[in-house]
Amino acid sequence: MLLRKLVAALFSSIILSLGLLLMSSWDSEQKGFILLVLIFALFGNFIYGIPVSFISEFLTKSLAKSRVFVAGFIYVFLAYIAGVVIEGLAFFSIICAVLFYLIDEGIKVVKDTPNDRNKKLHFLKLLSVIPFAALAIWGVHVQTTSHLVETNNIYLIPEGYEGSIVVLYNVPNEESIAKEDEFFMIPLRVEELPTLKGSGIEEYAIYQTSSEWRSGRVTDKYFYVDELGNRSEIEDSCIHYGSGSSSSMGVAYGVFQVTNSSCGQDFQRSGKERFDAQTREVLKYWGYY
Repeated sequence: MLLRKLVAALFSSIILSLGLLLMSSWDSEQKGFILLVLIFALFGNFIYGIPVSFISEFLTKSLAKSRVFVAGFIYVFLAYIAGVVIEGLAFFSIICAVLFYLIDEGIKVVKDTPNDRNKKLHFLKLLSVIPFAALAIWGVHVQTTSHLVETNNIYLIPEGYEGSIVVLYNVPNEESIAKEDEFFMIPLRVEELPTLKGSGIEEYAIYQTSSEWRSGRVTDKYFYVDELGNRSEIEDSCIHYGSGSSSSMGVAYGVFQVTNSSCGQDFQRSGKERFDAQTREVLKYWGYY
């Protein structure tokens, strides 16, 4: 039994990390985060997951037909409780618990169920853990977002621009962000980066402000603006969200990408590598990379 649970702990951690790696499209900037998830998954599965599995075995050993359903609930519920503590990795905790459960119970079905028809029925029963997991993930989402303020930024992007966008916050002697009703207006300007001249991505969009960077539930809107000030809203599939950070000088920055020729799920999820390179050069030029 212990060997079965050790195998489940190891393989659930590896499968989770490989899944994240594949979804990242081998983005080098995400590999460090994926490695962190793998370390936490291994630690969590061996220190927390295996004891939880034994608790589940103990609590459900007297049950017959309902055992797999109750066991699945226990796995997910205790993963949800753990997720409340670790917060930022709560989703991964639940997914890891589901993988652990499916592998552990799957091995048990293969070993203890000789009849192929019964095996298929037992495997179908194992999938009952998925609704529990979906409910737990929804609960984590509500818990982590309900108390957040809305970001309410409106980004005004020069019409037709494609590429990386950098917003620098806490910059001394710059204007604070103006408001239009409940929204914060961020008018971007396009500049040329000398170090990228002739590369085709020398033009980048930037805005600098003395205002502080604000986090919260993202409710941002994006508009192309023509020379007359007319706005046309940009679809979400044309935006790739980047990451934010801060420097030793106290300046924070937020980055994202915009396109008007490559909109779609692929761009929204992964952006373009050439725009990633452009972002790095822009941040390096301004001394923040």
